[in-house]
Amino acid sequence: MTTATYWQAIDRFRAVVAADPDREAVIYPAGQTASGLPDYRHLTYRELDEWSDTIGLHLAAAGVGRGTRTIVLVLPSPELYAIMLGLLKIGAIPVVIDPGMGLRKMLNCLRAANAEAFIGIPQAHAARVLFGKYFRDVRVTLTVGPRWFWGGPTLRAWGAPVTSGRLGNRLRNNLDAAGPVSAKVAARLDELLTTLADSRKTEHRAPFDAFTLKDRVPAPADETLLIAYTTGSTGPAKAVEMTHGNLSAMVEQVHAARGRVEPGTSLITLPLVGILDMLLGSRCVLPPLVPSKVGSTEPAHVVDAINRFGVKTMFASPAVLIPLLRHLERHRTPIPTLHSIYSGGAPVPDWCIAGLRQVLAEDAEVYAGYGSTEALPMSTIESRELLDGLVERAHLGDGTCVGRPAEGVRARLVAITDDPIPTWAQAQAREGELVGTRGIGELVVSGPNVSTRYYWPESANLAGKIHEGEVVWHRTGDLAWIDDEGRIWFCGRKSQRVQTSDGPMFSVQVEQVFNTVPGVVRTALVGVGTRGTQLPVLCVEAESGVDTTKLATQLRERAAEFEVTAPVSTFLFHPKFPVDIRHNAKIGREQLAVWAAERLGKGDRR
Repeated sequence: MTTATYWQAIDRFRAVVAADPDREAVIYPAGQTASGLPDYRHLTYRELDEWSDTIGLHLAAAGVGRGTRTIVLVLPSPELYAIMLGLLKIGAIPVVIDPGMGLRKMLNCLRAANAEAFIGIPQAHAARVLFGKYFRDVRVTLTVGPRWFWGGPTLRAWGAPVTSGRLGNRLRNNLDAAGPVSAKVAARLDELLTTLADSRKTEHRAPFDAFTLKDRVPAPADETLLIAYTTGSTGPAKAVEMTHGNLSAMVEQVHAARGRVEPGTSLITLPLVGILDMLLGSRCVLPPLVPSKVGSTEPAHVVDAINRFGVKTMFASPAVLIPLLRHLERHRTPIPTLHSIYSGGAPVPDWCIAGLRQVLAEDAEVYAGYGSTEALPMSTIESRELLDGLVERAHLGDGTCVGRPAEGVRARLVAITDDPIPTWAQAQAREGELVGTRGIGELVVSGPNVSTRYYWPESANLAGKIHEGEVVWHRTGDLAWIDDEGRIWFCGRKSQRVQTSDGPMFSVQVEQVFNTVPGVVRTALVGVGTRGTQLPVLCVEAESGVDTTKLATQLRERAAEFEVTAPVSTFLFHPKFPVDIRHNAKIGREQLAVWAAERLGKGDRR
C-alpha cells in the first residue's frame, strides 16, 4: 500500500493558521469601487486552510494522491492557491504551464506529462475535450467555473470557504454606525451568524474528516513535488521536475534574501512566489493582471494596492516595474510602506533600478534577481552595489552583473559547446577552451533549489546536466564570467551567440554598450548567415521621432570605441521588438534574426 504523504513545508502554513487564523492570506480584486479602482476581498489563513483541506479530501476520494500528475490551468486567484495547497497536502504533483506559449505547443507539452488529473477553467477543459488524444490518461477532472459540455465536478459544488466572519464584521460595523442596539438584537445577530457558519460547514463538509490529511508523513526530499514547463522563449519548452527538497530550499532562500524578517504584506505577480510567501505568513495581494499580458498591468492599480494594504515587498518583472516607475515619476505618488522590490523574469534595465531608488524611501532596497524555471533564485544583487560602478562597467562591455550566487548555490563555468557534457571530468578536459572566449563560458549551477532532471524530453537530461559523483550541475544555457569577488556577469544566451569568422560575439555584452546612445530604446545583436561566418547585425528599437540616419552614425561611432563592438557595422531599425509571453521582457532575438536576414536580402543596410 502506498504511504500517504504531503509536502513538509505545509507545516509552516499550518503554523501560521494556528498562530493567527484570521490574518488575511489572499487579498484579491473583485469588481470596482465607485472611483473606478479595483475593489478587493480576502480569504483568511483559516479559510484558505479549510478550503484547501476540502479540495484535497475530495481529490483524494477521487483517487488523486501521492505522485498523481495533475494539470492545473487556473488563473491567479484565491481558487488557484486553494487548489495548489490542496494538491500539496495530499502529495499530488501539480503540472503547471504558461498557456500563452500557444495552443499547439501547449498541447504537445501537456501530452508528454501523462497526467491523470486535470483541473482548469472552462476554456482549458474545452481544449481538453476538443483535443482528447492529448489527454488520454486523464481520469479525474475538476472545473473551476461553469461546466459547458463535459461532465465531472465543479469547484463550486465542493464548497467555498466559510466567510461568515467577514459578513459578521460588516453587519456589526453597520449596526455600530446606526447607533446603540439592544442586547437582544446583538444576541440574535450572533445566533444567526453561528447558524450560517454551521450550515455551511455541514453543507460543504468534505467526504471524510480532515484529520486524514494530517495523518500523513512528509514525502522524501528527492521525490517530485512539481512539474513546471519552461516557456520556450529562448529554446524548446521542457518539463522541469522540482522535488520536495527543491521547493523547501526556495522557501529558505526567499526568507534569507529578506534577512529572515517576516515579509508582512507582499504584492504578488508570480503565483509560485505567492505560495512561498504564504509559508512565511505573508498577506499576499494579487493586483489585477493578465498573466499572458503582464506588460498591460495598470500601474495606477499597482500603486493603489501598495498604499491601500501597506505592501512591504513585491516581486515583478521589468514589464511591471518600468510602467510603475514612469507612473511614480509622473504623478509623484508616495509609496512609503514599500521596503523591497525583487525583479525577475528578464534583466531589469539599470536606468529603471536607478529611477526606483529615486522614487522609493531612502532605506528601500531594490534587488535585481537572476534565475530560471530550473533554478530560482540563482543570484541577486542589491541596487546600491550595482549602481556603485558596476553599471558603468556594463556600458563598457563587461556584461551585466547579476550578483553573487544565492544561499547554498554554487556556480562554475564550462567551455562553450552545444555538445553534451555528461561528467565533470569531461568538463575539466575542455577548460583550456575558455581562453579563446576571454574567460566567458556557460554558467552551470548546483544547489538545494536546483532541479536535477527534466521529466520531458529525456534528451534534455543529457544535454542539460553534468554529473560529478552525487552532485548534478545544471547547464543554464547562459554565457557569463565570474569576477574575483564571486559575482556573475551575464553576457547572453548560448543559443543566441553570434559566430563570426573572428570568433563568437555575445548578445547582452554587446548590447549594453549601444543601449547608452541617446535615442535608443533597446538593441539586439543577431547573426545572419552560416554559423562560423555570420555577419553581426544590431537591430535597434529607437525612440519615436528620432532621426534614424543620424542615430545610425552615432551607433557606428560607438561601435568603434570598444573591442567587443568593433565588428558591428550593420544596423537595422525595428519598430517594436518581439518579447516573451510570460514576462513581456525577454527579446525574441531568433525572430529578429529571421527579420534581419529578410531585410538584408532586400538590400536594406545602414
